[in-house]
Amino acid sequence: MSGRQRLVDAFTTLADALPDAQFPLPLEDAQSLRSLASSLSNQVRDYLLPRATTIDAPLLAVVGGSTGAGKSTLVNSLLRAEVTRPGVLRPTTKSPVLICHPDDVAWFRSDKVLPGLIRSDTQLHDSRAMQIVEFPDLPPGLALVDAPDIDSVDHANRALADQLLKAADLWLFVTSAARYADAVPWDHLLAAAERNTVVSVILNRCPIGAMAEVAGHLGEMLSDRGLAAAHLFAVPERTLGPDQMIPLVDVSSIRQWLGRLASQSDARAQVALQTLAGSVRSIEGQVNELRAGVERQQDALAAMRADAERSYRDAAARVAQATGDGSMLRGEILSRWQDIVGTGDFMRGVEERIGALRDRLVGWFRGEPKLEAMEVAVSDSLAAVLQDAGEGAAEATAAAWAQTRWGRDLLAAEPSLGRAGEGFGETAAAAIRAWQTDVLNLVDEQSRGRRLKARLLAIGTNLAGAALIIVVFASTGGLTGAEVGIAGGTSLLAQRLLEAVFGEGAVRKLAEQAHRDLQDRVEAALAVDLARHVQVLDSFAGEPGAVDRLEAAAAQLRAAARTAFDDLTAPELTP
Repeated sequence: MSGRQRLVDAFTTLADALPDAQFPLPLEDAQSLRSLASSLSNQVRDYLLPRATTIDAPLLAVVGGSTGAGKSTLVNSLLRAEVTRPGVLRPTTKSPVLICHPDDVAWFRSDKVLPGLIRSDTQLHDSRAMQIVEFPDLPPGLALVDAPDIDSVDHANRALADQLLKAADLWLFVTSAARYADAVPWDHLLAAAERNTVVSVILNRCPIGAMAEVAGHLGEMLSDRGLAAAHLFAVPERTLGPDQMIPLVDVSSIRQWLGRLASQSDARAQVALQTLAGSVRSIEGQVNELRAGVERQQDALAAMRADAERSYRDAAARVAQATGDGSMLRGEILSRWQDIVGTGDFMRGVEERIGALRDRLVGWFRGEPKLEAMEVAVSDSLAAVLQDAGEGAAEATAAAWAQTRWGRDLLAAEPSLGRAGEGFGETAAAAIRAWQTDVLNLVDEQSRGRRLKARLLAIGTNLAGAALIIVVFASTGGLTGAEVGIAGGTSLLAQRLLEAVFGEGAVRKLAEQAHRDLQDRVEAALAVDLARHVQVLDSFAGEPGAVDRLEAAAAQLRAAARTAFDDLTAPELTP
């Protein structure tokens, strides 16, 4: 494979990778990176691919500059014919006008050059269209484009002007004696210097008495900014003739320079190679900038995801603490359990009273109202704890995200993320009901075997499940004073009751498993609410592998360019 074909392939790879450079989060540099990605994509499509594919294609010389610099008048004056219409309104040139020899028109009418622009035979006020003018008096091998103003008040005009300049083999940059030091033109000229683009600067409307002084100063500015090789032409300020053209004598030097380029194939090739090589050399830094920007987007999203996950993980830990420190044995749950077992001095001789308790409680399993009341108390109280944890997690996530501007923007667009989801209350209640079923299943599974089954039947599965829940909540870490004695005695009775059925070791394992099951249910319920935040973040995630593809495209272009320009003997490639 030739070096040139490798370069074409590298440009194709880069063109395929650039759409992955997405910057949806409004980070500080996001807008400039979006503009860079769009600009680079246009440059690859409009200029780099077609020029690398056909090195000897006609040169594209773009006539660009500031509003009112006289670009259209200059083009007409160079061609000595009215091929583009100057205007008195601003912005003057809306759609670009491309003038070429009839022998070159097929190239410029094809989609190989500026494929995003509509071709037209008339000049339109539409930045998406480009007029093609066949002009036999223009030498073949060189086309002129009258471009929109680089400082137009119309954003579409400015964007198109920038796109055309980056698609050019050669710039004819038009400025005036009054505005040659303006910042906007120099931004473009400095970009040309960075890419080593062949540039001609035309100082238009220069007072005759100040031509030497102004042109000298502009030449010094060009030299100081890396454009010492730029061709500088000064056009004196004169009253236009009836044909509204600059006198031929004032533009003859520019016409001669362009004529030599068009007529000498070696000169055209040198211009094409110099601009192509310089553009390629500048691309790697731009691609690396895009890659770093994508990484910053990914890092910001990862940080936001970590904030959300931490908030919901902390919420699960709060539920675990609340269900393991004894605090659940306050209020309604304790009261309902005491309704079932009684409030007497049950600490004495518990083992001797187990048989009596069985007789006393055997009629309450499977739907006894007091047992059902306790189940409801557990469900309501625990669901409320979980609901409160979900609300706290959503609020904590919102507080963490609000520390950045992009986080605040996201919350402003999705204000519901600052509170638990609309259906989270039902999700929490369903999770607790499911856990209560898990507890009953644990008890039932533990009673395998005829003897254990008989013992369980003596008190009932539901009562055993209620006792196991009390044991799970048994720690007294959150209780004080008289509560410790009441809750401790209550949980001890529940534990002894279960030990009488299953044995001491089995009860401990049952309680541990039941607590793990509760945490699983809690975490699953919180994960449902966390998923709302993750889904929003995923919508900003961009294409997977974007960073790797951009890095690979830059590396492929670097290797291909070295081979291609060695083949084409372009010394400008070496910094």
